[in-house]
Amino acid sequence: MNQRILVLGALLLGLVGCAHQQTRLQAEDETEKEKVPEIKTIGDMTTVANAESLPVTGVGLVVDLDGTGGGAPPGVYRTMLENQLHKNKVPMEHVKEVLSSPSTSLVLVTALIPPGARKDDPLDVEITLPRESRTTSLRGGRLLECPLLNFENKRNIDKVFAPSTQGGDQFIPGHKVARAEGQLLVGLGDGDDSGKMRQARIWGGGRSLMDRPFYLALNSDQQFGRVAQAVAARINETFHGAFQGDMAAARDKFSIALNVPAQYKLNLPRYLRVVRLIPLMEAPAERLPYRKHLAAQLLDPAHAVTAALRLEALGDESIPALKHGLTSDHALVRFCSAEALAYLNCPSCGEELARIVKEQPVLRAFSLTALASLNEAVSHVELRKLLEDTAPETRYGAFRALRALDEHEESIHGEQLDHTFWLHRVAPGSPALVHLSVRNRAEIVLFGDDISLIPPFPILAGDFTITAGREDDHCTISHISTRTGSRQRQCSLKLEEVLHAMAEMGASYPEVVELLHRADRLQCLSCKVAVDALPQLTTVYDLSKAGTDDPELLQTPQEVLDAKGDFNATPTLFDKGNTRLGQ
Repeated sequence: MNQRILVLGALLLGLVGCAHQQTRLQAEDETEKEKVPEIKTIGDMTTVANAESLPVTGVGLVVDLDGTGGGAPPGVYRTMLENQLHKNKVPMEHVKEVLSSPSTSLVLVTALIPPGARKDDPLDVEITLPRESRTTSLRGGRLLECPLLNFENKRNIDKVFAPSTQGGDQFIPGHKVARAEGQLLVGLGDGDDSGKMRQARIWGGGRSLMDRPFYLALNSDQQFGRVAQAVAARINETFHGAFQGDMAAARDKFSIALNVPAQYKLNLPRYLRVVRLIPLMEAPAERLPYRKHLAAQLLDPAHAVTAALRLEALGDESIPALKHGLTSDHALVRFCSAEALAYLNCPSCGEELARIVKEQPVLRAFSLTALASLNEAVSHVELRKLLEDTAPETRYGAFRALRALDEHEESIHGEQLDHTFWLHRVAPGSPALVHLSVRNRAEIVLFGDDISLIPPFPILAGDFTITAGREDDHCTISHISTRTGSRQRQCSLKLEEVLHAMAEMGASYPEVVELLHRADRLQCLSCKVAVDALPQLTTVYDLSKAGTDDPELLQTPQEVLDAKGDFNATPTLFDKGNTRLGQ
């Protein structure tokens, strides 16, 4: 949990490097008669605030445990849960009965509301047990609706209201800002087997009850009402039509509230970067020499990344220059132009972005995110094609991008098996691949056709055993449970039917994941298994280490490798929770 807070809190740190960069731009040829005027941008006058995720916490009740619960031991957490149940009109005698049952457990519930979140956005929820809890396993449990509150450290409050006192590290509960509920996913955490059973998560099980806009804080020498209004006006002019209502609003002479337009929700680092590069010149005619200069810089691979971002920050008036960049002989110039066009809602970039996904693995995460951010027909068409690629990162990246575009997209339609996990069958006729996710969603994606188990094998997965003899054309699934006793079922060797049968017999997602891991290790599956194949921003070290072995990386142009330091961070769509802006 602490790691997630540190990672998401790095949004501000990753942008500091942009805050004081040299902003005087002039033509590189000093013999040119026309010099580009000094350009002051929003980033020169502001810093990004409210860019850390907000931790929220609650005390909740898990029910439906199979005799493994420990009730609720005495203490402050039990008192909080009792008060919460009383507010829900549960009679006192029933509260005591419920909290002493072996089918229930008091749990601690935590989540993060990310910066830029909107009301009703889903949140991933973490479930843990108090140290003194007697609960041995949370498997099969369901969290009842639980309010989540923000907390403040008493020491921080004393600094403001009683600076002479020595406040302790007590945490004062704040307001209800989120809620959580749902079926627990148990067994995928860190630690030994017993430890994994005492923690859980609910992917998307929370809901934010508040908006969390970013803020731009004006520098101390710029804190005037007219300056705040001017900054907000320039942002709204640049992003007009991208958001229902104004994108930015001056709250006072100190700060501007900043909403996130739809096309940037999958790439928050880029959005903050572009906003800070918006020039403060009001008249389009004043920006003409600046735009011409950037158009020339765009065609130079040494300056293409920054030039494209600055052109994007000028808004729609940069589209012609960016379209011209698509004709360049340099892969980096074409990529930078196409990516900026995508965030300006121009479909001309679609085919080039798809080509870059296949040919330039270093740029794969950015190109897929740009396609997912461009809600045009060309994005759907090209992403469907990429589902049939051979690289797992491309295939699953295209799947995630399509789902982000439209979760009802027919080509990736799936079904939820026994309310436990999602199963998707995609790209028929393409090479077979099984992809499973152990972060963000309980989900298995079957690419291609005819994926089967290959006998002979015995495979142990949790409380399930799957067996088949050398000549068998079917397998036997056995399940032993203290609740349902011993059961057996036979089905074909097709993986899809095996997964259906296990779900109907009560298998949890971790048991299905274990089946696939073991089948892959035993080489008794007809294709490879990929796990969390999310496209990432590759570090320079990784490139140099893998370049001698990876034929894809060997083909990466030097201009792309040289620009690595300008790419910022992996887009939000593919963030694994281990990236920091500015790396």
